[in-house]
Amino acid sequence: MRDAGSARTGRDSGQRRILVLSWLTYCLAYMLRVNINVVIPVLAQRFDYTYTQLGLVTSLYFVTYMTGQLINGYLGDRVSSKLLILIGLVGSALCNLGVALAPSFAVLAICWAVNGLVQSMLWAPLMKTLSVWFYGYQLGRVSFIMSFTMIIGYAVSWGFSSVLVRQVGWAAAFVVPAVLVLVHAVVMAVMFISKPRDTEDQAPDANRSGTQTPASESPPILAFIRMIRLPGLLLIALTQGIIREGISVWFPTIIASSGRFSSGSPWLILVIVPLINLLGVIFVRRVNQVMKNDTLRTLLLIFSLVTASALVLNLFQAEWFGMILVVMILLLSLTYGLTPVLTSVIPFQYAHFKRVSLTAGLIDFSIYLGAAIAGVVSGWIADHYPWDRVMLLWLAAAVVGLCLAVWRYHVSKGDQRHEQVIR
Repeated sequence: MRDAGSARTGRDSGQRRILVLSWLTYCLAYMLRVNINVVIPVLAQRFDYTYTQLGLVTSLYFVTYMTGQLINGYLGDRVSSKLLILIGLVGSALCNLGVALAPSFAVLAICWAVNGLVQSMLWAPLMKTLSVWFYGYQLGRVSFIMSFTMIIGYAVSWGFSSVLVRQVGWAAAFVVPAVLVLVHAVVMAVMFISKPRDTEDQAPDANRSGTQTPASESPPILAFIRMIRLPGLLLIALTQGIIREGISVWFPTIIASSGRFSSGSPWLILVIVPLINLLGVIFVRRVNQVMKNDTLRTLLLIFSLVTASALVLNLFQAEWFGMILVVMILLLSLTYGLTPVLTSVIPFQYAHFKRVSLTAGLIDFSIYLGAAIAGVVSGWIADHYPWDRVMLLWLAAAVVGLCLAVWRYHVSKGDQRHEQVIR
């Protein structure tokens, strides 16, 4: 039998390996999903596609992605995480290759829709794996580290894709990332382990942290949903998805269609913006710490700021493009800062119920339902009205999200007062 020191060393080494592989997996996954954002202006110009058509393509991705989240969020708690992740990586790479070779709009739309389905096999199983490998206070740090994947993924994908489109051609923006991900899939097949082989090794750390909640019996799904009032949280996630993905999908197109930048400069902006989003993640994390990990108060405060930013954005005239750009980036940064709270911090809170994958999957489903709405609606608005009309959609979503956050906060406080009276 191994001594405690060697067991702890092996466990720590395994944690580092799994965290690095999980981080790289989701970072690379973004290179296979947001590269199309940069290519949209080229596709519209070269193939005479309308923004409504291309908005439909992105919405199809989000529809299949959110549907897959429901399926894979459920399967993630029961099926090997490694299997799901490998299928997701390889499948997404093949879909990107299909887009590069697509002979028609229909094939392009089908390939991108399937891409959404296989991409949905990644996040929930990764969250499940990390919840098994890490404990208590560690999960807070892991959540923060994983939040960097979307920031770095966007920055690398937008910057890399912009350079490839300009230097090689639009198809390269799909082919090159696909090859990189296929190589990474081989590495994952060899080195990734869904859970520690010796589960007894984990107990000492759980006790030492003092924060590990004793395992609870998993309640039935419907009882679990009622217990944590999940529908209200899912609606909040939906409004966040409308704003976040509504801006993310169309930001490169707004930049390109503004006519205010030289042909070589937009890619630099597209790299800088995701990095600014990192400040949003850091800011929201700090707010959550100040709120003592009270995610309800964090959601309430951040949605107040999001609503104020969306309102200011709609007050600017089209001639003030510089200010519009700044406030748009601020709004995007705040909504990205909310993402780790919604997709990892909150699901990790239910690790003792063994419902991390399910919760993460349902929340991701709602975020991308909002994204699907934003994709096609924004494209239709852009085809018929000036781009600034799209910003009204973001304001409406922000107001609804704020109202839901206020309602959820007051209901929760009412429950707490009721429990105190009973005691």
